[in-house]
Amino acid sequence: MLLGREILRVAESLTAWPQARIRGLQSVVFCPGRKLLGGQLDRKDLNYQFADAEPIQIRLSLLTFGHIALAGVSGEVYTAKGERLKKESPLSATVVVTHCNGSSGYIPSEEGFKRTSYEVQVSHLKPGCAEEAIVSCLLDMFGKL
Repeated sequence: MLLGREILRVAESLTAWPQARIRGLQSVVFCPGRKLLGGQLDRKDLNYQFADAEPIQIRLSLLTFGHIALAGVSGEVYTAKGERLKKESPLSATVVVTHCNGSSGYIPSEEGFKRTSYEVQVSHLKPGCAEEAIVSCLLDMFGKL
């Protein structure tokens, strides 16, 4: 009942945008890859070792309508990246959608790579590329729409 009332309240306050245009664009960025050397996920000393691997493809998508943007990333990005994109976005309502159009795995922020966590250890990305590449490419995509 409470949910139904709230839905009705919100629906009554909605207004249509007769002139809103829907626009979309996709792009791909590549970042250096790495792989965790075998049998290390259960290490007690947290001194993990990695080897170089093939570059990782990160698919980016942008869908805008009116003042709203849906920015898609083909992996699970850390919150800091999403917050940075929202702050720098030219649109007032920007939402980051993760696991969109594929899976590039965990994508830690540069700050996140400095801490030991499960997400950092199993990430297929080397530090130093993804955060800047994702935000820069999506901001560039805004300019092309």
